[in-house]
Amino acid sequence: MKPYLWDPWATARTDPDRAAVIADDEEITYGDLVGRADALARGLRARGLPDGATVSTDLPTGPAFFALALAALRHGFGLFPIDRDLLALPLGSSLLTSVATAAHLSARPWEGGPGLPCPVWTDAELTATRADGTDASARPPAAGRLVFATSGTTGLPQAVARARPRRPYQGVAVVERYGAGTGRGPHLMANPTYHLGTLGPALYALQAGSTVVVQRSWSPGAFAELADRYRADSAMLSPDRLTDVVEAGEAPHHRFQVVFHGGAACPPSVKRAAVDLFGPVLHEYYGTSQGVVTEITTAEWLARPGSVGRPLPGIRVEITRDGRPLPAGETGDIGIRPRAADRDPADGDVLKTGDVGHVDDEGYLFVLGRAESPRQIRTARLEHDIRLLPGVTDAAVLDGPGDEPVCFVEHRVGSAFQDPVPAIEATADMLELPCPRVVLAAPGSLPRTPSGKLRRAVLLTLAGSAPHAV
Repeated sequence: MKPYLWDPWATARTDPDRAAVIADDEEITYGDLVGRADALARGLRARGLPDGATVSTDLPTGPAFFALALAALRHGFGLFPIDRDLLALPLGSSLLTSVATAAHLSARPWEGGPGLPCPVWTDAELTATRADGTDASARPPAAGRLVFATSGTTGLPQAVARARPRRPYQGVAVVERYGAGTGRGPHLMANPTYHLGTLGPALYALQAGSTVVVQRSWSPGAFAELADRYRADSAMLSPDRLTDVVEAGEAPHHRFQVVFHGGAACPPSVKRAAVDLFGPVLHEYYGTSQGVVTEITTAEWLARPGSVGRPLPGIRVEITRDGRPLPAGETGDIGIRPRAADRDPADGDVLKTGDVGHVDDEGYLFVLGRAESPRQIRTARLEHDIRLLPGVTDAAVLDGPGDEPVCFVEHRVGSAFQDPVPAIEATADMLELPCPRVVLAAPGSLPRTPSGKLRRAVLLTLAGSAPHAV
């Protein structure tokens, strides 16, 4: 099937009563969703927000949030979803200021906590605003854009604005391999967070014409129940939730057409178990807060375990060290040359990801982790190799006191337990690193961000005192 452009307004014209978003007891049709999106745009314009202005929001993922996202994309605003807990910190206000946020939209009035550097409105206030002649149907000169806060796994979160498209909003190119469209079943959003890796597949599915079912309370059993109840054809699971499903051994009776995962490294043992559970439908991606860079199918991954795939059309991945391009197989800094349409002139031609890795002879990318110095590159390689060990579900290697590596390893414990410590010590010796201190933990027990990444900054504070443990 050839790709074709589609948008929610097209779904509303052809099937206005089709369910658009379902979250717990909230449900909205496509007809009502686009009507609400247009009303929000009228309200923003009536309150004086100019074309291209950025609006932040802490609306929970559900009908109101997706209406605002569509309003921003179609009517030319920037949208910065930000967690209310992050907003309550002093850092939250500076994040809004860094992207010149013009207004904040919330489900309820802003009370308590620090003041925000912009007016705060509720979505109900905006949809009730009289337009005073403002025509929300007038197409803006360019589509809106999204702004995301980084996860802050290694430091403080930062606001990253995606490049604004040069043309009016046209929807998305509906591609068969993504399992979305008006003829497909719902997309199950099991990570209802604002991270691009978790929000992106849901927003894509909604624009393509699929119903989006938001699972706000996580458990593997509820995930399987929702997938069966709504006969979901696609889902997104961060690696930690994929691990939860594998550990529980619960797969829906209704078979997914595609299960997306990304946002953090997925140990091969977990992914192989997930393939056994769901079938060959896993679709992994790697990217930054500015967009997806690579993708890999199950068949490709089984032939190259640990790879995150090849770059999407129009995107180039460059591996360099000290500014010098490296050949296939050599580890260095991962740089991205985005498509022209996705490039912000202020960012330059090459986007530095902060990650290190290598490509193979066929252009498949392998990401080891984040590093700057040669020693950090070896540390990232150690972490990567730990994830390849049997029974390991996640790992983080940090420099502890006296430059002693501290390896936090989530590992299955049971009758088939294989002690990973000897293999870790042997790998460290091969990489000319000091003998590491290994801290074993149960799967899912280490601190994580809402998007599923290990909180390295928190682990770093534990590195000096954490004992060996199983």
